[in-house]
Amino acid sequence: MKLLKQRDLQVTSLARFIRPCPTSFPEVFLNKQRPAKSPSTVGASTQRNQSTRPPTGLPNHHSTDSGHGKAIISHIAAASFVGAFAAAASHYRRQKYKYHVGNQDIIPLLDRTESGRVGNLERFSHYVARQMGFDDTNECPQLCKLAYEYLKKSKGCEDNIYEYFSKEAEPESLYVKLVEEFDRCILSYFTFHWSHASLMISQVLSVESEKKTKLKDFIMAATRKQRFEKVTKDLKMKRVFSTLVEEMKAIRREGESYCTDVMVPAALSERSPVLLLMGGGMGAGKSTVLKNIMKESFWSGAATNAVVVEADAFKETDVIYRALSSKGHHEDMLQTAELVHQSSTDAASSLLVTALNEGRDVIMDGTLSWVPFVEQTIAMARNVHKSRYRMGVGYKVNEDGTVTENYWEQVKEGEEDYQQKENGQVFSRKPYRIELVGVVCDAYLAVVRGIRRAITVKRAVRVNSQLKSHKRFANAFRNYCELVDNARLYCTNAVGGPPRLIAWKDGDSNLLVDSDEIKCLTRVGSLNADADSVYELHSEPNPIFEPGSVWNDIVLCPSRAGLQLELRTSIKKIENY
Repeated sequence: MKLLKQRDLQVTSLARFIRPCPTSFPEVFLNKQRPAKSPSTVGASTQRNQSTRPPTGLPNHHSTDSGHGKAIISHIAAASFVGAFAAAASHYRRQKYKYHVGNQDIIPLLDRTESGRVGNLERFSHYVARQMGFDDTNECPQLCKLAYEYLKKSKGCEDNIYEYFSKEAEPESLYVKLVEEFDRCILSYFTFHWSHASLMISQVLSVESEKKTKLKDFIMAATRKQRFEKVTKDLKMKRVFSTLVEEMKAIRREGESYCTDVMVPAALSERSPVLLLMGGGMGAGKSTVLKNIMKESFWSGAATNAVVVEADAFKETDVIYRALSSKGHHEDMLQTAELVHQSSTDAASSLLVTALNEGRDVIMDGTLSWVPFVEQTIAMARNVHKSRYRMGVGYKVNEDGTVTENYWEQVKEGEEDYQQKENGQVFSRKPYRIELVGVVCDAYLAVVRGIRRAITVKRAVRVNSQLKSHKRFANAFRNYCELVDNARLYCTNAVGGPPRLIAWKDGDSNLLVDSDEIKCLTRVGSLNADADSVYELHSEPNPIFEPGSVWNDIVLCPSRAGLQLELRTSIKKIENY
């Protein structure tokens, strides 16, 4: 058994080496670690791949037919070997999955050609039908349609599900059970084959035939560089003005807001302004936690006049992003987001430093996964009541290969008057109170949320970047706690339940933690950021199979087979009616 596991590990590692991996970069909020891909970069990647590809035939050093024949035979043999090796790697990967769960039924089917390339990925509706015991999707076409509608959160989908069971004896019970089964299928379907996440999303969003879709994908990929360049050129100036307008809206002054004096807890001249740092990996559930925080006594009044700094908000209002997204080419979804990544983070950086210079309450929502940026931002906030700041050069690679990270620069005295005035009188500002709210969850849950969000709102991120953001934040959280005045950590693993507070710190006290729940932070901090499925996220023994985990209690629920049988019986009656 030990030898078999070593062989599986070696073959899987080699398979990863020969499999082309998607270019990825850490989606770090307000992080200039790496610039977003420009249209030319996207095209250059393809050109580099083509330029390094071996020639289709070997050089003909001999004029004899036999020499040419040997060259052809050698080439064919080499190609056959690569194909056989890739197929073997795929087989051993499936065997590894089998080792984990005992059967492969829960894994979406992924067919490969003899050369090792992806052939067909099982569609979500087919996957749902197979999970529920149907051998042929023609047996349950209405069920397949409902599954797609529920996945895409189509308008009226829940009403359609209820109507589907309306003539049954217990429609309410069947409705609840089918919705729960759909949720289980969504969770398990999107926790495998992460290197093909774009294909999964495209299959759901596409209503065309398979062959037509493949042809369209090829054409869209081939013309992406030219299309992106044209849109960027046409909207360059409009984008500048549009971004400035959005910054002005976000930084609106107190007198321009719609709040009343009663709504604000205290004037900023009478208390310290607050910088709230919302951190956590992509898809961790920060928005849900923030909604709850905004209901607290302080923020219920102060939030109306606070400045919310979020790079994604600028991304969604970017004229280039909106122009490309409006064309409906879901094949470009990922590249479109990456194209405007740098401009949106720059706009968010500008808004952040402006708000801090003015002493406003600020809510900064991001992954907080890049430690140098977060540390420098906190240092700036600690000193901004004494001196004004501006944006620095960010992440810069020097000619000698060394890296310089300078995200904020202090404005030298004399360059700009940093003293604040009120009614013509100079007054001293109070220092910022800095609070941290972290959000964690098991990474595979975040990946599923991210993919489903891409399907519903057409905004996607690379899974590899997503996993890195979770791991980096988890490893940095305890250090961040030492730098802030108050810190809280929430876990959003509960499906359909509220976030749970699992750690808390105030002032100079030690971090108080829930000894059981804090294990989630440890798991996320040690995950494998290059994983291609939920089974590769953690080393053995895999915590997803432990009692209490979402995977173990929901996906592998012992009562699931009985519920599926009950649903299958009713569905057969309905579909054959």
